[in-house]
Amino acid sequence: MSNDVSGAGRSQAAATPDAVDNAIDQAENAAKEYKEISGDAEQAGSNDMAYYLKLQRAMMQEQQAYTAVSTIMKARSDASLTAIRNFK
Repeated sequence: MSNDVSGAGRSQAAATPDAVDNAIDQAENAAKEYKEISGDAEQAGSNDMAYYLKLQRAMMQEQQAYTAVSTIMKARSDASLTAIRNFK
């Protein structure tokens, strides 16, 4: 799974709907992976260090995807508010 979300680290006034959809899809995929990993541990009773590292990685990826979506949505909102204020 790629952590690259176009424009996630930069402030973009015109984030495309496709970029937002892509970031949301990445977040959903990370959540699914997290649920699969946590479900496997409950069934197997695994206390293995590799399991916890894999779980931590999945949680970090999910957090990064949500952060990217949040950044994109904030940039779009700020741009919209600026445009509205400029009409006055």
